[in-house]
Amino acid sequence: MRRRFVLVSAAVTSLVVIAFTVPLALLVRHQAETRARVAAERDIQEVGSLVALALAQVDRLDVDVLADLLGPLPPGVSVILPDGGLIGSALPSAVTRLAADEQRAVADEVDGGWQVALPVVTREGPIVVTAFVTDDQLRSGVATAWVFLALLGLGMIVAAVLVADRLGTSLVRPVTRLATAARRLGAGDLQVRVPLEGPVEIEEVARSFNWLARRLDDLLAAERESVADLSHRLRTPLTALRLRVERLEASPERESLLAQLDRLQRQVDLLIEEARSRPDDRPASCDLGTVVRDRIAFWAVAAEDQDRALEVKITDDPTPVPLPPGDVAAAVDALVGNVFAHTPPGTGFTVKVDRGAGGAVLEVADEGPGFPDGVDPLRRGESGAGSTGLGLDIVARTAARTGGHLDAENRPEGGAVLRVVFGKD
Repeated sequence: MRRRFVLVSAAVTSLVVIAFTVPLALLVRHQAETRARVAAERDIQEVGSLVALALAQVDRLDVDVLADLLGPLPPGVSVILPDGGLIGSALPSAVTRLAADEQRAVADEVDGGWQVALPVVTREGPIVVTAFVTDDQLRSGVATAWVFLALLGLGMIVAAVLVADRLGTSLVRPVTRLATAARRLGAGDLQVRVPLEGPVEIEEVARSFNWLARRLDDLLAAERESVADLSHRLRTPLTALRLRVERLEASPERESLLAQLDRLQRQVDLLIEEARSRPDDRPASCDLGTVVRDRIAFWAVAAEDQDRALEVKITDDPTPVPLPPGDVAAAVDALVGNVFAHTPPGTGFTVKVDRGAGGAVLEVADEGPGFPDGVDPLRRGESGAGSTGLGLDIVARTAARTGGHLDAENRPEGGAVLRVVFGKD
């Protein structure tokens, strides 16, 4: 925008300068020629008057006597006598002959310049006073004036460009700040605000943007509180359930139930903590393998209760993911929960974490019946087993936030496989 503003200003100023300087340059040349011609005409008139006075003092025309009486002639002025005598340097020409024949002043363009002739009538014949002005004299000072006009026009263009650049900066700076703030808001920075500056229209947009940012912050804060309150309500039934389990006689099943209740209590506490924390307070990245190990420890108990064979393959190499641990954990829970929801008890599954060319890869494969024909498991809201169909959509959107993607397919040997490829942001 700033560059276009400068270019438009430079183009418009250039057109104005050209429209102003070209006619002015032509006028300067015309004025120079007119000044030289008027000076020449004034010189021959003065010399013609001197010739008339000199003739009154002599009895006959004589070149030497007339030259003494006239004295030094102005540059370019000559006197041609009727008998061909010459005072000066001009030779008879068509202009001087025409002036002598018609006995009137004559002026015309000649080779190398311009000539004017004025006849002085005497008894012996007309004496012609002529002046020759060269082309250089006709254009004297024109080149200097043209250079000055060119520099003046260039200066005007440069000044217009500088002014346009400053004005463009004053317009572009608020827009740039607004765009930067919009990117930060899109990245989750709800505290970003735009200063109210620039033209009225841009200031109004900035004011609306700030209102939108505050509104989003308030809505998300209310949502976090609602989630936290809902999670907090889960503590009461969990506490009651724990008290009833603790009243049971000591046995391996009692200890297993207590261990599961402890894990569930920790998950509820983690959910409350994440719900009430601001996005800026959460870690910006985590290790996929670490999160998967933690979540599998939770799901392993449920898999054991349903006699599901669970195989975990996690690489020892770092598998960084540009997401908070809670978001990655939610994606893992959605994938593993999908196995429990859509396969019968006793169906084994495999959880694998590895490093791919684009980033970390999470794969969950089961030995169940696979995806039904004609059903797109990645289509939002669609499910072949009566569920909401939103779990895999959450996983897909989580992967997309990192520049990755989610793939779903049936295995040739039977069962389904879900593969999440996380990008590097």
